[in-house]
Amino acid sequence: MKIITITLIYLSFVQIVFGQNKTIKIANGLEIVKISEHTFNHICDGSNGIIYTNNREAIIVSTPPTDEATESLIKWVKDSLNAEIKGFIIDSWHPDNMAGLDIVNKFGIKSYSNVLTQQIAKAKGLPIPQIGIPQKMEFNVGNGKLVAHYFGPAHTDDGIVVWIPDERILFGSNAVRNYNGWIGNIGDADVNKWSETIEKIRDEYNTVKTVIPGHGNYGGSELLDYTINLYKPSKWGAILKQNNIRASKIFSDYGNIFVSAEQDSIAGQIHFLKNAVVFADKGSQYVKIESNSIKYDQSNNGLNSDYGRLWIINKKKESSLQETDGYYKNLILNLRNDAVGMTIIIKELMR
Repeated sequence: MKIITITLIYLSFVQIVFGQNKTIKIANGLEIVKISEHTFNHICDGSNGIIYTNNREAIIVSTPPTDEATESLIKWVKDSLNAEIKGFIIDSWHPDNMAGLDIVNKFGIKSYSNVLTQQIAKAKGLPIPQIGIPQKMEFNVGNGKLVAHYFGPAHTDDGIVVWIPDERILFGSNAVRNYNGWIGNIGDADVNKWSETIEKIRDEYNTVKTVIPGHGNYGGSELLDYTINLYKPSKWGAILKQNNIRASKIFSDYGNIFVSAEQDSIAGQIHFLKNAVVFADKGSQYVKIESNSIKYDQSNNGLNSDYGRLWIINKKKESSLQETDGYYKNLILNLRNDAVGMTIIIKELMR
């Protein structure tokens, strides 16, 4: 058995964890979490939205991704919060943000979105939100208010964020990623502008206390910093360009590791990647793994692959380190958060 061990030092992010109140299950797959005096997080099949209620009035941001869940959410706000729903704010044209729009219309509730969302929905033959927001719009809700604001392209060309000034809460939608979260398909994203857009949001709402991403757990302003760093053009641009990897597949970035794959099937904490390329970048060198099948375990941040090809590439030509290139059997890539480095163990490497 040939064993190659590579230990690489990295700096980890510091995560701020906010306490959450008890989860309320109101329908199959639909949950509600109260995160402040007036704001609730509605969660359906991993997709986040918010409810802001004040003095028996409410605004809902983002529909759940199904008609059934959207109808259950509307009834719960009316019955349990005893609030009149003044409107739905649609945060982008993607189905996890507006798939329930037909149900919103059925209940006679006004819907608002970026004018770009209206244009895209019309072009794609989707339900069209009723009222367009040119760039920024304030909504009075009881004795409070919230602000819908467009800053530029990110996850989609049209996505908006929603700011609740009294509670310093920012709903970032899919433009903001949860800490160390799985990214998924970004086929409609502008990866060159994404970081710039989030920087504008961070500068505008620099007093933010709570940030709610489109998927995953909410946190603080560190989610904005994480997203900015995730999509900085210089972060992976040179390596992806060198390897002719384009943003037409599934892209997933964990800071020190980058995944491109044709398919990502998820079962619990396990991601089964088909026709995948994995990069791990560490200063003067980076690791590239290419395989038809890679298993990623999110619970321990580890990769397993039965066979494929491995490159360990030196980025500094003047260094004495040499490039390693070969076909492997039984590879384990260890990216544990509790470790100070990264280890690759290979049963056999054939050059």
